[in-house]
Amino acid sequence: SENFRSSYYGTLGVSSVAVVKPPSSLDVLFKAEILDVVKLKSICLQHPLTTFHRPLVWKTILGVSPTANNEATRIYVKEQRKQQLEDLKRCLKFVSREPAGTTPSPEEFSLLYLIEKNRLLVSKRAEHTDLCAIAKPFIKLFPADEDAYWLFSSFAAMWETEMESSDLIPIGAFMDIVTRGIRDWSVSGYCGPP
Repeated sequence: SENFRSSYYGTLGVSSVAVVKPPSSLDVLFKAEILDVVKLKSICLQHPLTTFHRPLVWKTILGVSPTANNEATRIYVKEQRKQQLEDLKRCLKFVSREPAGTTPSPEEFSLLYLIEKNRLLVSKRAEHTDLCAIAKPFIKLFPADEDAYWLFSSFAAMWETEMESSDLIPIGAFMDIVTRGIRDWSVSGYCGPP
């Protein structure tokens, strides 16, 4: 599609020269054989992400997608994760004796995560509430169940590791901030750092 300004100037009889944008640093990085996660994080902290790049960047940074830039590897990993999620859902169905809904819920993601980490029977109500708060933005942001769950799972595991080693803000307050950011992205179209 043609640039709006060029079209407008053309209607006024003013000729313009088309400016070809150089490839973004993300495009260059994603063409490498092995994705450099450190550089990827650095770029994301310095520049806003496009809607196109956001899912792949999040999946790469959180370790859901492999860093090998090979389509066959990505497809294999995606299929394995999909199968693993189906296995977790079957376990949840067996344990809860209730059919899972067609759309994922934060509660379902929380229980799946606790099953994955083998902590379902020893978890506390507060932990379940915190995990639900973490799951909500991922469910809203990523339409594919597999992507939403594995990003949530990786983020929750990272959060738990950080919680053990530092005094972070409460998870509910943090996830409120994340949810507001997601709402702002969808309203303004700004797709900043994950």
